[in-house]
Amino acid sequence: MPTRRRSVSIGLKMTGVSVLSALLALALGSSESAARNATEDALRYLPCPEPATIHPCVCTVDEDHSMDMDCSLVQSEDQLARIFSSDIPFTRFRRLVIMNNRNLMALRSGDLGVASFETIFIQGGILEEVLAQTLSSSYSSATHIDLNDNRVLDFPFLELPLFTSLRSLKLSMNWLSEFPTLQSSVLQHIELDKNSFDRIPADGFTFLTNVETISLSNNHLQMILPGTFLDLPFLRELHLNNNQLSYISPGTIAEFKGGLLDLKENSLTVLDEEVFRPFVQGGTTVALNGNPLRCGCDIAWLVVNGAFVDLISDGTTCSDGEFLADLDPSIFLDLC
Repeated sequence: MPTRRRSVSIGLKMTGVSVLSALLALALGSSESAARNATEDALRYLPCPEPATIHPCVCTVDEDHSMDMDCSLVQSEDQLARIFSSDIPFTRFRRLVIMNNRNLMALRSGDLGVASFETIFIQGGILEEVLAQTLSSSYSSATHIDLNDNRVLDFPFLELPLFTSLRSLKLSMNWLSEFPTLQSSVLQHIELDKNSFDRIPADGFTFLTNVETISLSNNHLQMILPGTFLDLPFLRELHLNNNQLSYISPGTIAEFKGGLLDLKENSLTVLDEEVFRPFVQGGTTVALNGNPLRCGCDIAWLVVNGAFVDLISDGTTCSDGEFLADLDPSIFLDLC
């Protein structure tokens, strides 16, 4: 019997040792796993640079080795310049993102080093100026530049011809007070909504030979000079809504088919047949909501043709509130 008790006692001690060993091994394993995860978090994922080198910017890479650089948390122009002048072995990035940053007021020449980008998104900040040659390393690579919702007063528009792949330029919700010089044989989409210019020079778009979409809503335009939107063979959408236009004269906008002419929320009272018939005849939708249309004999040509009326935006009303779609064509046939 004593021998049996001794055996049980030894067994219990051994069991305790085994349990303790198991717990210790588990703890060690957890520590090693945590250390390994921490190490992995700090590791460089090729082709991105070392995370510590570019902090607070963050580089991510996908399975195709396309790198995105997010510098939304950068604290100053000097810090941005230091980051891009550091050791960055692979300098071809897909995207630069700086969102809602309240520190950067300027992008200076050299701030982005020799890094090149295909798309540049800098939105929702206090950026006021992009200086000459700041984006020179992206002349051949940039396809989209989006600087919406900043305070941009100065942008190197004269360098546009050097951007040989640029398809889209967005500078809406900025502080541009004068219409910029625009010249590009590749640009297809341009947005300059919600700035503060009140006129467009007659040759403002003459040198955008490939443009498809132009958006100039929410500015202070009171008139469009004849010839402004002529000789644009690929134009399909023109947004002039929320301005102060009271009249569109003949020879101002070249006819385009099957697209959209947006003139909502202006001060138009008359729809000149010479101006507007080519658009609806070609299947283009004309948006006219929010204009004080007189709805007299000047629109007889439109009202008596149901197919034309169908191409006027839903909700378009006359100055007295009557819907244009509800007007009786017989009145216009009899009296006009």
